[in-house]
Amino acid sequence: MSDIRHTVTGGALIVTADRPFHTVSSSLFGGGCQQKKYLVNAQVPHGYSSADPWRDLEQRVHDLGLPIDETAGMMTAADVDQVVEGVAFGDQYCLHTYVTAGVGNAARAGVRRKTYPGYIAGTINIIVAIDGRLTEAALINAVITITEAKTAALQDSGIVIRDGSGRTATGTTTDAVIVAATQSPQYQGIHQYAGLATELGGSIADSVYHSLSQCLASAKGGQRQ
Repeated sequence: MSDIRHTVTGGALIVTADRPFHTVSSSLFGGGCQQKKYLVNAQVPHGYSSADPWRDLEQRVHDLGLPIDETAGMMTAADVDQVVEGVAFGDQYCLHTYVTAGVGNAARAGVRRKTYPGYIAGTINIIVAIDGRLTEAALINAVITITEAKTAALQDSGIVIRDGSGRTATGTTTDAVIVAATQSPQYQGIHQYAGLATELGGSIADSVYHSLSQCLASAKGGQRQ
């Protein structure tokens, strides 16, 4: 078993475990399928816009004293001190969910909108760290499950896009997700799926849904974050 923990320091949420994670992520810095020891969600000011956000994140990681090659990082304008953590246990796994949410640029997939060449802050960032063993396909399956749970939470919370149509949002224009597994050999079972039909997928969806719903309910003036 590997102890998963988090700290908030220097305006950043940092998630670690007793062993490196195998990660699948859409994070700007250190994204893709990689081995990472540190998972970072770094806070930026409201109104942040940059032509080179990757370089900005690299500097933040450096300032935090973390090794560049061992870190996956993303940005948010939401207050990382208000991160909502969810924990779930099941057969052959324990998972921790960390959610921060700003919905100032809420959007609905399939609806035409103005696009931007640079990074605009105002995002839903989700980290799901799993103490357990997953195939790479299961990690990717977990990204789908997380996205479905995120959309369900947004719709049930009544978050609408700002085009006056009253249509509910499916996300924001800059959402990011990290799924990370310790791959601890102390677990005998290897999860090959993480969809809603599985115990693991159900736990992921439930944890993400309730954590994000709590973020949205507690965020004051969340539409501008």
